[in-house]
Amino acid sequence: MSSNQWGKELAIAQASVLRAARLTKKVLSSVKELSKADSSPVTVADFAAQALLISILHAEFPQDDFVGEEDSAVLRGDEALRNRVYELYSAARDEENTSSSIDEMLDFIDRGGRGTGGGQGRFWAMDPVDGTATFLTGEQYAVSLALMEDGREVLGAIVYPNVKLRGGRIVEDSVDEEGLGVMLSGVKNQGAYVTWLPSWTGPYRTERLPKLQPPRRESLHIVDCDKNRPSHREVMKTVCEKLGAVFPGTDVWSSHIRYASLIIGGGDFLVRIPSGPNSWSCIWDHAGAQLIYREIGGRITDLDGKEVDFSAGRYLCRSRGLVFAREEGLHAEVLRAAREVIGEDGFVS
Repeated sequence: MSSNQWGKELAIAQASVLRAARLTKKVLSSVKELSKADSSPVTVADFAAQALLISILHAEFPQDDFVGEEDSAVLRGDEALRNRVYELYSAARDEENTSSSIDEMLDFIDRGGRGTGGGQGRFWAMDPVDGTATFLTGEQYAVSLALMEDGREVLGAIVYPNVKLRGGRIVEDSVDEEGLGVMLSGVKNQGAYVTWLPSWTGPYRTERLPKLQPPRRESLHIVDCDKNRPSHREVMKTVCEKLGAVFPGTDVWSSHIRYASLIIGGGDFLVRIPSGPNSWSCIWDHAGAQLIYREIGGRITDLDGKEVDFSAGRYLCRSRGLVFAREEGLHAEVLRAAREVIGEDGFVS
């Protein structure tokens, strides 16, 4: 699985994202009841996991850059929170028997939070906790990592620590209480893999993901989010009516969990429609997962039918919306239906 180009990078990405997933789930397991009014558990997990990921990757690839969601400004102004994050981060670093300091941790966080991305060179894009709202309720979230070269994905490794398939689908409240869920990974032009994580320590079973099968046209299944704006939901319902698809289908919050629903959860298609001309997705919400989906035959474009452009920086500001489908023919139908509903240059306010 790791003998070709980017083999070392893949092995280290898989190991580091798995360690970060353990860290985040340790936070969950240490808190009996998480309250939406108290967001500190997810804040601690976010910062500590980003610092851990970057510290591991920087040690192996010191010339690489990073793009992450967080910077350290909040921590520098909050000693109590900073100490909580450092306690978690340093405990995770103890596996390497290396010393660390608070200043070093803050520097690692800032390497990601102040990273610019772009279309030249190598950088790692990461989301240490994708799905903060559902993390707080003990439901589905993801820890994602992708390597970018010259503005294109070359590998991805993503752990979904709570995923436990129910009837072949991903459901928010079907949670793996004993293990770490599942990891998806892939390398450009080399295929993609699923690793089942039934325990915290292994051994784990890795399988090559097969190519996606053609959809069953009589039972097309949409992946969406029931927490989206009502106007978006109405558009998705109309798109489904045009396609003869049942609505609703799979409804999940995290962007990366939606990708997993397409890759291993039986979903057939997904449409993301921006709310306005300056409504852009963050690259860390998509990098890595798109590569894995394409490696198994999935088709992805923006609403203009163009390839998704990761080269603009921290945001997908050169791509208007997103359309995903499990094969080319269905993608063309979904794209056409979406454009008919919103108009060729439309948005959903």
